[in-house]
Amino acid sequence: MLTNQQIQELIGCSKEITKREPARGYREDGRHLRWDLDLVSTEGSSTIFTVFIRRSTEFMENFSIGLRYPTNDPTLGTVTLTRYNGPHGETSRDTDGHYAKPHIHRTTASELESGNAHPQERDREVTDRYSTFEQGLVVFFNDTRVVNFEDYFPNLQQGKLFDGYS
Repeated sequence: MLTNQQIQELIGCSKEITKREPARGYREDGRHLRWDLDLVSTEGSSTIFTVFIRRSTEFMENFSIGLRYPTNDPTLGTVTLTRYNGPHGETSRDTDGHYAKPHIHRTTASELESGNAHPQERDREVTDRYSTFEQGLVVFFNDTRVVNFEDYFPNLQQGKLFDGYS
């Protein structure tokens, strides 16, 4: 079982992208555009991670970007360590208004101990650090220390993620 400290160390270790699927553009998946990334730690270990990126085709600021870690624990399997979301385009059922605002979910050791491999709604932070999908990607990549994201998303810094990818 992972401790809160181990979870933070996994999120905070330096990583590099080794594969992007699809290599260019995106894959349509129902009402979402989808990308998947394979990452490896650059800190002398062979720790691997995956990233999922989903963006709604109906409400472009509704997105989800998550960092996943395959544990060696057969009861846990792959754990979503953190997930960055845009607003969901609906009125929030909670007092913090997180459905209508960008927010970040982080998994905790207590969630893992209770059998949840994904961050739950109660462990979230409403944020003003990003307001668009492109900004959310940059904040996510910086927070999770992905050192070579610009190699795989060269137009991201200009805010033109979809230019040249259709």
